[in-house]
Amino acid sequence: MKNITKTLLVLVSSFAISFAATAGELSVSGAAKASYKIGGATDSNDKGIGVGNELNFTASGEMDNGFTWSYSTELDPADGGAATNDDSQLVIGMGDMGTIGFFDSEGGLSQELGYGIGALGVGTDYGNTMTVAYGGDVSNYPNVQYHLPADLLPLSTTVKVGYAPNLNDGQGNSFKNAGPVNALSATAGGDAQHIAVTMTPIDGLGIGADYFDASNSHATAQEFESGNYYAKYAMGNFKVGYNKGYHAPALVAKNGAKTMYENDAYGIEFAVNDALSISYNEEKSEATTNVAIAATKASNTKTKVESEMEVIQVAYIFGGATLGAHIVDVSNADYVTAKDEKMTVFTIAMDF
Repeated sequence: MKNITKTLLVLVSSFAISFAATAGELSVSGAAKASYKIGGATDSNDKGIGVGNELNFTASGEMDNGFTWSYSTELDPADGGAATNDDSQLVIGMGDMGTIGFFDSEGGLSQELGYGIGALGVGTDYGNTMTVAYGGDVSNYPNVQYHLPADLLPLSTTVKVGYAPNLNDGQGNSFKNAGPVNALSATAGGDAQHIAVTMTPIDGLGIGADYFDASNSHATAQEFESGNYYAKYAMGNFKVGYNKGYHAPALVAKNGAKTMYENDAYGIEFAVNDALSISYNEEKSEATTNVAIAATKASNTKTKVESEMEVIQVAYIFGGATLGAHIVDVSNADYVTAKDEKMTVFTIAMDF
């Protein structure tokens, strides 16, 4: 990964010269959507109505040398109404030389959802009562990436590498952001590298993997790293998929801490007809904890708790709108034994 990082920095440095560009075109996209949620975390008795409020502004153009560029940023109000511009990216297409991109809260390379099963969205990522410890993604930090050109490798293989130089740097940064002093700690600081590879060996079959590695922090007991791999296959009206992931959090001491998360996800999706789709997912996330060494013992023991999530989704297209139902049932939620939670979300959405 160190060699990959050095190569990426050389490519970015060599690109840091001026190019004249023609005027670009600006467009706005988003989705008009609303939801009604029943149940969820804690006592599973909460209810709420939400209305989608994200707008994506995009611009694109062509340089005098034949390169292309695209830019996007989102207006993304948070709960409570505080509006921010975030999820920004500037991507330079260099033809046969590949692509260089600069990302802020964008450019995710993690393949934790690569298996792609969900009539509305992939599994519990669409809506869940707990946060699954998937691991790292370079999109969580301001980052720069290089992507190999399309069709350079056989089997429709894509290779993308990303580098985040400062894990303490915030998101939503303005032009010429300097970044904070990188105060190293167990959970932040240092830098990170991320690589993702995907391919299509045969028609209908997709496979891929990623690896994230943080370094140069003060996580003396365990550095932050994670990885995932997946396979998915589509045949006729059916789709099936499987994901596997591992995550080791940054630690200064292992005693009494969760040292490893192991994630499994699989599911099936069926398009009944052009209007109706249904899907079923089952996901498991197992947390391993190093129990603190007892006063009378020479070594510690490990305990494991597995959270299990079942998801059913139904999507129905009616008059240009997509009506949806998303049902989640979680046992051992938040990696707590015997903590069960349920949530149902009804949605309506119109893209524009």
